[in-house]
Amino acid sequence: MICKAAFFVFSIFALAILPLPCRASNAGRAGFDLPQPNGCYPVGTRTVVLRDVHRSRDLLVTMWYPALEGTSALAPYMDKRTADALAEEWRLQPDFQGLVRTHARLLAPVAEGGPFPVVLLEHGSSVVPAVYTVLAEGLASNGFIVAATNHPPDSLISVFPDGHELKFTPYWPADADRRTQGVAIGKFADEVLVADVRFVLDQLQEMNSHDNFWHAYLDLSKIGIVGHSMGGTTAALATQEEPRILAGVNLDGSTYPGMNADVRPIPVHKPFLFLATEEHASGEARAREYIGRESNTYYVV
Repeated sequence: MICKAAFFVFSIFALAILPLPCRASNAGRAGFDLPQPNGCYPVGTRTVVLRDVHRSRDLLVTMWYPALEGTSALAPYMDKRTADALAEEWRLQPDFQGLVRTHARLLAPVAEGGPFPVVLLEHGSSVVPAVYTVLAEGLASNGFIVAATNHPPDSLISVFPDGHELKFTPYWPADADRRTQGVAIGKFADEVLVADVRFVLDQLQEMNSHDNFWHAYLDLSKIGIVGHSMGGTTAALATQEEPRILAGVNLDGSTYPGMNADVRPIPVHKPFLFLATEEHASGEARAREYIGRESNTYYVV
């Protein structure tokens, strides 16, 4: 188990520190290709809607995976309504998504040589899973099946196939003190985000057993999780609480006042990598917010 988990952690670490400059496309029209995935597999992608009837909750989950070489259409970077929301939030050029070209092909068949280990990819607050496409494609090209869940109302927007959408809504009291806000954020992380992770894992198991497309392609004995910002917090808590997850990576996700009875660091008890910005790491020993297992916790600033 240590070998499996260490392999996952260091694979994420290697991808995270690679330089990722965009390059201008030579296709004869203005645009940018995302960095070429560095693995040996072509990449496929598809998005599914998972319905949790017990919580009356629908989740969009985008999958990136090792694929057979094919000629199906390249996946769009994101849909127009999602891009419009992101452009407004980040003051980006309108219709920017049309200038960005990905490397994953829609609905391409899964590659031979499976089953493949699984990585859960958790987004930060007020963004969408598509902004992590470079990481997801890189992992898929190296032989991982990536499942990225869009978690409303924490994501900027969720646009469902039937046309309805859910937008970001703060789940903490805006005018409260920091500790009161932190308690609310921690409660949401535990009761909604980690619950979503568990539900998605249950659904992946069902898909692996009965879905014609995914049958026997997912190695559910090798599951890791990586998240950014609030997704990093989710990754840490899910690694701690969910026995099916072997190892985790937190990309600059914080703890909050009131979480874990304010005991720091929060023990994860599994191999765990915490990449923190210099600002995050400074003051109050914040870079020691989480600890994995002795000799298997990695802090990078």
